[in-house]
Amino acid sequence: MEKKKALLLNVAYYGFFAVVIYLAWNYAVPVLLPFIFAFCITLFLRSPADWLSEKLHCRSKKKWVAVILLILLYLIFFGAIFLGGGKAVSTVADFITNLPELYRTQIVPFFNWISREIGNILEDTDASLAVEIQNGIQQFTMNMGEHLSSLSVNIVTALSEFVTGIPSLVVKIVIMVVASFYMTTDYDKILEIARKYLPEKAKRVIRDVRKYGWNTLKAYLKSYFLLFLLTFAELTVGLLFLRIPYAVFIALGIAVFDILPVLGTGGILLPWTVVMLVLGDYPMAVGILLLYIVITVVRNSLEPKIVGKQVGLHPLITLIAMFVGLQLGGLPGLIAAPMSIVILVNMEKSGAIHLFEKSGEHGEEG
Repeated sequence: MEKKKALLLNVAYYGFFAVVIYLAWNYAVPVLLPFIFAFCITLFLRSPADWLSEKLHCRSKKKWVAVILLILLYLIFFGAIFLGGGKAVSTVADFITNLPELYRTQIVPFFNWISREIGNILEDTDASLAVEIQNGIQQFTMNMGEHLSSLSVNIVTALSEFVTGIPSLVVKIVIMVVASFYMTTDYDKILEIARKYLPEKAKRVIRDVRKYGWNTLKAYLKSYFLLFLLTFAELTVGLLFLRIPYAVFIALGIAVFDILPVLGTGGILLPWTVVMLVLGDYPMAVGILLLYIVITVVRNSLEPKIVGKQVGLHPLITLIAMFVGLQLGGLPGLIAAPMSIVILVNMEKSGAIHLFEKSGEHGEEG
């Protein structure tokens, strides 16, 4: 009976903890985002500052080395934005605005040509089928044009809203920059205050979260680098087999593109298949399609296993965590959900937290 009671208390406690995290993620984190980014930047520069100050034999000036690195980081980042950001945004905006017109003048004539060719091929064998296919192509062309017009309007609206929100964004960036300088110069004082006022258990939990979180992040990077190498190898072999010129460079580009979870290899291989079909190169189209299917099957089969092995979770648990995280939090959730489980499991093993009562702790009552 005591075991059941303890289990229910644990479930209620950690359920409440999960609700608090969810509410904080949705309401507190957006407000505190400039300070969170500032702290992450400060933490990121800490190791390079330690290493550089040791190499320069000026550990007593480590704070100012960190400040110099922070200045260089901001100069590079904002310099890149000012030099290329405005041009890139205007180019993308012009392209999106002209997308419906480009579709009407470039793509629609291409589809009309396909429709005429199909009509010429089938007019002597099955005229009714030719008419149905031509009507289908025409309907597809109209629907695609409507979707592109709607997409263009939505993106332009989103860009307009983004431009409208630039003053607010600038304020947040300024706050982040100022806060990062304060945190960099007073990093040791902040840690001292945290050590002084935080309870010992809270400090132990923070140390464990930092330790296991960093280890898990390194495991993630290693696992996805392995997946990148696997995809690159598959693409290289497949494209070389299909006698594609510059196969290695094309495979490298597609493998980099595959890192983006929303797009993946299908964002390139599937349109490539359609182009080959339209051009009448059916063996090449079939080959590229088979290559895409093989890569997709291998990726979906091995990703949970590779990620699970690196982070120390069962592949099924990894798959469930990745799916739930993706549904709830998008790309950040895809990464954060398995990481959170790994951190909790390792903290449980180290004794930092107790998710479940150990057997025999409350005797043998039932």
